[in-house]
Amino acid sequence: MSARATERGVPASEALAPVAEAAERGVPAELVAAKVLEGLSKGVPPARIVAVARDLTDRLARADLLLRDAQRAGLAPVTDRNAALGDLGTAVAAGIGRPDLDALLATARSSRGGSADAVVSAAHVLGELVHRGVPTADAMPLGLAIARDGPRPGGEIPALFDAWRAEGGKDTRAFLDEAARRVGNGRKLDGMVDPFGLSPEHLVNDKAMGKDRDREGLAGSDVGKHGADQGLTPGERADKAHPAAPGLEVSAEKRKGKK
Repeated sequence: MSARATERGVPASEALAPVAEAAERGVPAELVAAKVLEGLSKGVPPARIVAVARDLTDRLARADLLLRDAQRAGLAPVTDRNAALGDLGTAVAAGIGRPDLDALLATARSSRGGSADAVVSAAHVLGELVHRGVPTADAMPLGLAIARDGPRPGGEIPALFDAWRAEGGKDTRAFLDEAARRVGNGRKLDGMVDPFGLSPEHLVNDKAMGKDRDREGLAGSDVGKHGADQGLTPGERADKAHPAAPGLEVSAEKRKGKK
């Protein structure tokens, strides 16, 4: 880093100061060093690099404090500390405050098998949604569901939200309610967005499916719950409210007839 700073005309002591501060505060210095190197490579003024690096250090320190609190609360530790700190730091940067994080922590603590990974996942989802313009209060029920029921795959819900918007979805609360319902019921989220426009707000409603965690098969699977409709896309499923999409009726009937 010293050599890179010298190449850019930045005193090595200035470039290294934020990294040393991070080490002193007990947060991963390599994360801060990466940010400093990014600034140097882009020719960012030294003062700005230092300011950004110190802000990152502060966010990482707050994230580290939350993880320590989670450990003291008896939650299972995170599987990847650096990744968890990065996700929490990003959530804090998006505006997720300590009261919000404490609410997630309390929910995970009160649930059976709660984990710090679930708290991190919930905070990350909240941060991504807030970054997309969703008010924290609106997204919080979904965050609490994740904290209670377990971590989600990285990027899953933000990607679904983006896909839903691209399909013309407008009612953000409808999306959040549906996602929270599915998470709380242990259901899959894939297939939630209706690309055929046959469902209200381009969402496939899972409300009537209910919680059924004791079925055999994969967790969250729909196997055995819908009989002939199993494996059909939303557009192929025909019912009174949403007849099959034009051109798909035959395919749907043939697939339903298979034993």
